[in-house]
Amino acid sequence: MNFKLKLAIAASLMGAPGCQCQRSGGTAQAFPARNSPVLYATDQIELDDIRDFFKQTFGTPDYITQWSEVDKYRAGSVEDFRIPYVDTWYPELNAGTNQIGTLNKYDQAFYGGESKAAKWEADHHSRITPSWYGHCNGTAVAVSRYQSPKNAVKRPKGCVVGSASCVEFSPADVRALISEMNMNARAKFISGRRCNLSAAEVQSRPPLRADPTVMDACDDVNPGSLHVSLVNFLGRMKQPLVFDENMNDEVWNYPIYKYRYTTSGPLDEAAAVAALQLGQQVDSWVFNPKARSWVKVTMVVSYRNAPTEMPANAGAVANPVDLTFEYVLELDDNGDVIGGEWVGNYRYNHPDFIWMPFEPSTPTGDDSRGNPQLSNKEVTAIWAESVGLDPVNPFRDKPKNNFDIRFYPPSQLTWGSVAGYYSMLLDGRNTGSLFLGKKAHMRIDVAEVLKDANVEVFLNGKPLDTLPATTGQIDMLFDSPPGLNILTLKWASARVNESEVNWEWKYYAM
Repeated sequence: MNFKLKLAIAASLMGAPGCQCQRSGGTAQAFPARNSPVLYATDQIELDDIRDFFKQTFGTPDYITQWSEVDKYRAGSVEDFRIPYVDTWYPELNAGTNQIGTLNKYDQAFYGGESKAAKWEADHHSRITPSWYGHCNGTAVAVSRYQSPKNAVKRPKGCVVGSASCVEFSPADVRALISEMNMNARAKFISGRRCNLSAAEVQSRPPLRADPTVMDACDDVNPGSLHVSLVNFLGRMKQPLVFDENMNDEVWNYPIYKYRYTTSGPLDEAAAVAALQLGQQVDSWVFNPKARSWVKVTMVVSYRNAPTEMPANAGAVANPVDLTFEYVLELDDNGDVIGGEWVGNYRYNHPDFIWMPFEPSTPTGDDSRGNPQLSNKEVTAIWAESVGLDPVNPFRDKPKNNFDIRFYPPSQLTWGSVAGYYSMLLDGRNTGSLFLGKKAHMRIDVAEVLKDANVEVFLNGKPLDTLPATTGQIDMLFDSPPGLNILTLKWASARVNESEVNWEWKYYAM
């Protein structure tokens, strides 16, 4: 089977990754059937995207894909002091991040006792079914980017505990606050798309597809993408990655902080096919036509699990949970990893997607993200005081904070805006991301200078529509495939040079 490599997924993605133990907005959307044409972005676009982003995030290192370089990193991990701490994933059926009254305390400290943060949590993060709704993505970010809270913090500072106006946040309260805040974490999707099939439906899928060149939402993560991302982000740069451990419709985000692997090969094509352990399921198998050699890999990743209830050892260093995956990597005639295939039953049992977390953005009020009644500034200051760091700039409080924390590259943060000409919103956001389950709504607000223009809109190279800008506002609805997409706007105006306004915009649909 000729799987295309999915080394890169999202660009300009702000806010939560749009896939968590929380609902994703709208009704569940089934991705297109295996014989349906889907306008996914090309491999080269995705590869260039992640290479560019890696360079912007880390500076000089290049994103490596050549096997001779990749295989130098057979094991990798974060520094020992960055091993994630233990915490619950704050399930909605247990009152979310207010399960020990943390948000009631926040309301007392910052809203004079008026129920704002607690009420929002009860109104928006309180579903009982499905039982897996919760804050696993926020917790995954918190435990992998933040030092574990150590000391109680009082608000107002220096107040006397027991007095009417004094609120004391325990370390457990601080953990809950930073998990909620990081539901809004900026994120970079590296590979994969959300699968909306049940476990039984995933198991019933045939191994062959009508179009063997495209991996759909339940075929990825491509093992080639998984392998090189672990090597580059975790092995080389010692940065934890977050993955959805389930490839079915349930989403369980956990931070990977260590990996190790062994190999056999190089293999010829016949040996590679044998290594896939296909049994009698198919008569023949087609690899990527550019593949010239193959390597079988046994990969073990270590991640930090999260209990449902508040654990007795909360805040302690996590014991690793190990997962093993087996796959065959495809190498081209230059020795670059260009893709891979899952071995045996791992075709139905592998990660759904993988991403790197960054700092939290301002909450939007969307109920699939974080509580808008919390202030990022106040929560960060409470956490910093709890661990003895500068409350104004704790991540740059060196050497006390020796975490190598990376921030989302500034050049990636403005999405959909060409100053002086127009700005775009997708489903009401300028984040470069949207949730599936309904048609995508794009709104373009147009400046006066462009009101004589028409704009032709393309999605992944296919024309969608040509619309006039005379009213100053353009609205359109369209179906968006999952994963990385590219919107191209081509303007026709007598007053504006097209080079100033014609742009391509990448966005991620989940």
